[in-house]
Amino acid sequence: MPTLADLRDSVFDLVGRPILTDPYGVDKTQQIITNAINEALRHIQRLAPARVLEKSTILNFAAGQQFVALPNDYREVISVVLNGRPLVRGDFELMVRAFGTQQGTPSNYTILGTNLWLFPTPNAATTVTFFYRAWLPNLVNDTDSNWYTDNAFDYLRFKAAATVARRLTAPDEVQLFESLAEEALRAVQAVIIAEQTADAPRTMRTVGAQPTQPVTPAAG
Repeated sequence: MPTLADLRDSVFDLVGRPILTDPYGVDKTQQIITNAINEALRHIQRLAPARVLEKSTILNFAAGQQFVALPNDYREVISVVLNGRPLVRGDFELMVRAFGTQQGTPSNYTILGTNLWLFPTPNAATTVTFFYRAWLPNLVNDTDSNWYTDNAFDYLRFKAAATVARRLTAPDEVQLFESLAEEALRAVQAVIIAEQTADAPRTMRTVGAQPTQPVTPAAG
């Protein structure tokens, strides 16, 4: 599997093996290229979310507790399930208007900042399963690798090369590398579509069907 060191060497070659310095003239070539690679890694997780990003965790609410903190690596919610039943997501202000401080068995949820809120507020100790997409950790060590270094190597190196070329004020190279990154992105997206198609039955079991009736806010 390709590693951070492999990516960094490839980007270094693509941009002409320059010496990249900070404002004080200190050689920061490796750090700057590594930062560009991790920036590209963030981009592709948004543009091509692979199954490897999908996670689940158990979140516990005490009786009368309205919200709990989301996982540190949280990026995007997939579903929130209570006793095998997906809860309905709602706008925070609408949920507050609809439920206020009412307690009962939660039927809805919302995400505000870094917290998950349940509505109505649980009237007993409650456990929900939180399905979500996570951020992968940054590549730090030379031997670090992940699904994207293996399946999106070209995207990562071309996108990172475009970032470095932009720093070097080389617009022609930026345009070339961005174009190559776009082509590589389409290839990665095709791999993910094939993966999702092959795993479709599991996806349906995991996420479940969403209820179709939203909560009607209280008048006022």
